[in-house]
Amino acid sequence: MMYYDALTLAAMRDVLTERLLGGRVQRVVQVSELAFGLEIYAGERHQLLLSAESQLAGIFLVERKLRRGVEQPSPLLLLLRKYVRGARLLEVSQPAWERVLWLRFGGALGPVDLVCEVMGRLSNLILLAPDGTIMEAAKRIPPSLNRYRTILPKHLYVPPPPQEKLNPLLMTPAEAQRILARGEGPVWRRLLAGVQGISPLLAKEIVYRAVGRIDPALPLSQEEYEALVQVTLELMRLPETHAWAPTVAYEEERRPVAYAPYELTHLGDFERVPSIIEALNRVALEKQTFDPYRQARQRLYQLIDQQIARQKARLASLRQEEKAAQKAEELQRQGQAILAVAWAIKPGQEEIEVDPALVGLKGEKPLRIRLDPSQSPVENAQRLFRESRKMKAAIHQVPELIQQVERELAYLYQLRTEVMLAGDRKQLDIVEEELAEAGYLPRQTKMRKASHGGPLRVHAPDGTLILVGRNSRQNAEVTFHLGAPDDIWLHAHGVPGSHVPIRCGGKPVSEKTLRFAAALAAYYSGARGEPRVQVDYTERRYVRPIKGARPGMVTYRNEQTLVVEPENVLIRGEDGDK
Repeated sequence: MMYYDALTLAAMRDVLTERLLGGRVQRVVQVSELAFGLEIYAGERHQLLLSAESQLAGIFLVERKLRRGVEQPSPLLLLLRKYVRGARLLEVSQPAWERVLWLRFGGALGPVDLVCEVMGRLSNLILLAPDGTIMEAAKRIPPSLNRYRTILPKHLYVPPPPQEKLNPLLMTPAEAQRILARGEGPVWRRLLAGVQGISPLLAKEIVYRAVGRIDPALPLSQEEYEALVQVTLELMRLPETHAWAPTVAYEEERRPVAYAPYELTHLGDFERVPSIIEALNRVALEKQTFDPYRQARQRLYQLIDQQIARQKARLASLRQEEKAAQKAEELQRQGQAILAVAWAIKPGQEEIEVDPALVGLKGEKPLRIRLDPSQSPVENAQRLFRESRKMKAAIHQVPELIQQVERELAYLYQLRTEVMLAGDRKQLDIVEEELAEAGYLPRQTKMRKASHGGPLRVHAPDGTLILVGRNSRQNAEVTFHLGAPDDIWLHAHGVPGSHVPIRCGGKPVSEKTLRFAAALAAYYSGARGEPRVQVDYTERRYVRPIKGARPGMVTYRNEQTLVVEPENVLIRGEDGDK
């Protein structure tokens, strides 16, 4: 029930005009393939997110600094950096009843317009020159897809086609009766089909306020038609009156399900909030489904998965070699059997049958041995002995090689978990650097080495300091450099994840603090998506690095286990990078 409709956009227009007008664009980033961020300074820094993503189309003011989330800058990003970065926001305008917002910027290279079309899967961001010519767009639309609206550079911008619906400010009881009579479905749907600027959520609210229920029977009474017109005019004049009443509606367990710049009385459980910004952030951004770092994340997944597949193939091959130990013993016995009956082997004979008891085996069936007819019995036996010795020499190294491959697989799964848990581009760059250091990627000579940063520093409710490693090197750091032998050390059981020592200095740790740290260990692990996670804990003195393994790979003993829900409890967290 989330609709970024024309009224929501009008409320956002008022907020942007109040807070950002005249501000200077200090930074432009591409957050995802179809979402861009502008950092605008207007007395204070504001993070403006412009998204044409179908799952989260809209314009948002967010609190966190927006980060780069794409591998290569798009043509639109390059032009925004050229014409908009350093420019001032001169005007914010909206065509009546349209889900389109125009942002005009003025900079050293002259004015440009950024047209934000917020229309679900048809959303787009289009940069225009002063003469209305398209400079670039987030989505290019060639004539083969839309002859009426070709969205390509050097083409004249054509606005979305006007809706063939009634202007809501011209509605009368007679017009309302005519619209409802010719439509189909429930009353709110007929209103949606016949009046400009109305979303499904707004249509239901209008009908509910006018009639007292969402789906009344037709025809309505004269009083109900008049009430329908009055409510429609009251709500659709909000862009003029600015009497906004931003609201968040909830369902069971107080989960936010809808937002609007007016009261959602038809949903029952609703709450007024200070601004449309908070309403959007509480509902839309909390439910966002697009990953701003999807491209970088998918590329790293692909690289790591390729290496995992190679290591698994190598492990399978080594397992087969391990099974060859039995074959080596069999060849040894065959050679011994040939020598035992050499006196009975005739020249040119290709096969012999030997009593298993001659070579210390039990069984009733004779032992069949293939011979090389061109060789003597002694030569056949020596050949089998050589093959047996060769197999045994190779097999001698197999257990150690298997351990190496298993350690390498564990490390790769740890890196894959780090990719999954990475909350920003910096953490993804760290994983890429670790892959290069491990020899899985060619190190780019011009690539700046990523800083591995500092671990998270979190205080439990009683003030106890807890450290959380967010990558392999940080895991090694918090465990063996920052952690003391008598600290309590936690790790999600059986899955890759963070090392989480509680800096208790040997003092007893409360059950509340222990579970607090366990929830962190579960949240920062490959089991984050599970409802319940087992978390091991032991004293740090019982944790040992694995000899020959990558950084952060450990073994531990004397552990106990808790079962907790993965939870982000970083209410009092202190980021070690800051």
